Amino acid sequence: MKKILLITVLFFFFINASSAQETSKWSSENSFIEWNFGVAFIDEEGFPFPGTSVLWGKTLINENNFILEYEGGFAFPTLVTGKIGIGKRINNTNLTFGIRPFPFHLYTQATFAPQKNGYWITSLEVNPFGTDSGISFGSRGMLTFGYRWNLDK
Repeated sequence: MKKILLITVLFFFFINASSAQETSKWSSENSFIEWNFGVAFIDEEGFPFPGTSVLWGKTLINENNFILEYEGGFAFPTLVTGKIGIGKRINNTNLTFGIRPFPFHLYTQATFAPQKNGYWITSLEVNPFGTDSGISFGSRGMLTFGYRWNLDK
């Protein structure tokens, strides 16, 4: 777990440092703080296991509405988590697909109900490698809901 934590932290520092050094080709950059709650489907438990997370992230959108998004933060019960994804903005909805390095999942995420200070989000995640892998934290998948507060406005 220490190795995964170190790789995840280094990955997010690398992404942040590399985007700060290039000239901006993004038409929109939005930093946010996100709070999520949801359930993980764990084989051993036999029922959905609740969890929560608080993350800091950034959404980059270019002139063709292509999205690059990354975030990292603290979670219960895994202690740390993060995501990186790509997607498309359609009207006021962001649809992204990506990877959560720990616990390892592939995810799809949608935003909805934009408001003055932020917007609601939901994600559906699956673990393609099975629960025996230590990087999945025993999870077959997750369903989460959350809210993002815009930091740039």
